[in-house]
Amino acid sequence: MFNIILLATILVSVAQATIIIKPENPVEETTKCQIYWREHAWALEDCVCRVFQNGCLLNEESNRREKAGKTPLIPVTEQVCQKFIKRKCFLGWPVLAKFPIPSPCGCNGKQGSLEIKKFLSLCELQKYAAECNKPYISYSKC
Repeated sequence: MFNIILLATILVSVAQATIIIKPENPVEETTKCQIYWREHAWALEDCVCRVFQNGCLLNEESNRREKAGKTPLIPVTEQVCQKFIKRKCFLGWPVLAKFPIPSPCGCNGKQGSLEIKKFLSLCELQKYAAECNKPYISYSKC
């Protein structure tokens, strides 16, 4: 009898915790830019190198940052940006990032798919994107 009561209590607790601690669904931000158009643009975001899929996305992110009271992005060349890639990353919150994948035909601008990758921290994501020349569209904390 005690085991049944204990089991019921555990099940109710798990159900309540599931209701209270809902996982955060990443909200897909709307953009006026074509996310599949590949014309990489490089910028410094708080002295950290960041590659963007195209100049439109770079400008849009810079404007979003300014409206939020943050520093704007500084457009630079790829060579300058590479000097601002962090060498080491410390522990942080894990993040999920969305990377645009070109369409199977390889046509620039034609809709492809999004690949989701998990990283140990935002720093690791930024380092990977800059070193591998793979821009991400968005990220969310896990």
